[in-house]
Amino acid sequence: MKIKSLIVGLLASVALATANDLVCSQDTAAYKSTDNTAATLQGLIDKASESGVPVVNLSPGQFILSADEPVVLRDGVSLHAAGSGEAPTVFTGPKDANRTATIKVPATNVGWSIKGFVFDNVNIEIEPHANGDESSVLGNLFLNGGRGSVIAYSGENLFIDGNVFLRDYEHRGIELIPKNETTNAGVVFQTQKSSVISNNIFGMDLRKLDDVYPHVSRQVQSVLTSLRFVQQCLGRGLDDQQGFIASGVQLYFSNDITIKENIMNGTLPDTIIYGQDHAISIVGSNQTYIYQNFFGGWQLADFGGAARFTSAVDGYVISNYLANNAIMMYAAVHADFMQVSNMVVANNFFYKFLGKNMAPEEELDGWLYEGVTFFDFYTARLNYTIRPPIWNSSVPVSPWGWHIVISNNKFGAIEGEDPNVISLGNLDIQEALVDKKNCYVTNPLVPGSSMGSVVPTVWRQTYEPGIFTRHGGKVPKAFDVHTNKELGHEVPAHLRNLPIPDFWKAFTLLNDTVPMMDPNAPCV
Repeated sequence: MKIKSLIVGLLASVALATANDLVCSQDTAAYKSTDNTAATLQGLIDKASESGVPVVNLSPGQFILSADEPVVLRDGVSLHAAGSGEAPTVFTGPKDANRTATIKVPATNVGWSIKGFVFDNVNIEIEPHANGDESSVLGNLFLNGGRGSVIAYSGENLFIDGNVFLRDYEHRGIELIPKNETTNAGVVFQTQKSSVISNNIFGMDLRKLDDVYPHVSRQVQSVLTSLRFVQQCLGRGLDDQQGFIASGVQLYFSNDITIKENIMNGTLPDTIIYGQDHAISIVGSNQTYIYQNFFGGWQLADFGGAARFTSAVDGYVISNYLANNAIMMYAAVHADFMQVSNMVVANNFFYKFLGKNMAPEEELDGWLYEGVTFFDFYTARLNYTIRPPIWNSSVPVSPWGWHIVISNNKFGAIEGEDPNVISLGNLDIQEALVDKKNCYVTNPLVPGSSMGSVVPTVWRQTYEPGIFTRHGGKVPKAFDVHTNKELGHEVPAHLRNLPIPDFWKAFTLLNDTVPMMDPNAPCV
């Protein structure tokens, strides 16, 4: 996607060496009001709109907002925090976890921006519009936020950059099989187009804030300083675990969306079970560009994984770091069309460090939730006439998957665990473009095999009888799947040769026992 203009970050104070360097010297009296000040904020916005003043600059302090009284950002008005970092402006919503205050942006407001605030259980809803002017949500901290911290309906040219999206246990997803009304996300796009989500953090363990701080932009560092101010100076009593976010991003029927350079860091549901969705959920969408992100904390399961495409066209997943995560491509009836076509998964790093304690049930293990997976549920359920789907080698071949490209990805695993493979599910083999550049950087699935470091593919749940890995896993039956074609041209020109960002250096996962592996490691 071509960005029409440059997003300029917050002009913050000089960044601290770490967020822990914050000293609570500022008088916090301006943050102690308990009165509902929604009418005051609305009055400032209304006056600016009537007077032709383009920006309402709000001084450090607190505005108390109500779920029953949405604030409307009137025509021609933007909201900016005059302070930031160590002196934020805070919008505080209801304490009730089932209610959220809202700032609404009407369709008639053009070219607006919201920049530099702390949203404490307050979200932004953007009404449907057809104007082509760029709007932006920049450098804000979102704590909780109902169905989504930023929700955009049928609009375009929205830029969401440099924000931090957190969610605590009280505001977690409850339903283990979530529906649209029971899930939650940092950003929700409904029929949105030509928009960018970049340079954000979705979910965090606050105990690791200073590990993350050096690896993010100055704009995000300013937001993390505001987070530390809220935590330490205002004494908000934030939970350490702030990754109970079902999804970082949810896209429904979107077109031309870029998701780049974000940290997706959910709370893994290994000891605390809650309703996850997917780090990025893409339903019925076209032209989705996902690149240079870090993914961790989502389980490998039907509701989990780094990114799940459900009936999608033109999807590009390039140069991401996936910590025990996967890219899933499913054909199903969730969308208004069926096919999964022209999908390119290239130059990513898949690092597996969880074993049987977080594996799917045996029937599905080893092919439905692998590092890269295709599966046509519709056909496997005989056009939705049976339930559950056919999970074995008799599953019908899909007529809905076309041109699936998987190239030049690296796979690794900690000692004692089998690395992931590539699962083509019930894809028509003629539609698979998988090269031998997909390789292992740690011990291969079967050391000493004729495939060497090349990542095996499993197709239609077919395995070699009586042959097992060092750790007891199944070995995919060899099919003549790999292509000798050069697949580099399948990656759009502006996404070629992108490095994987250093976000991974901030994380030591599996209860602080497993540091992340360098994605530049060579194939074995």
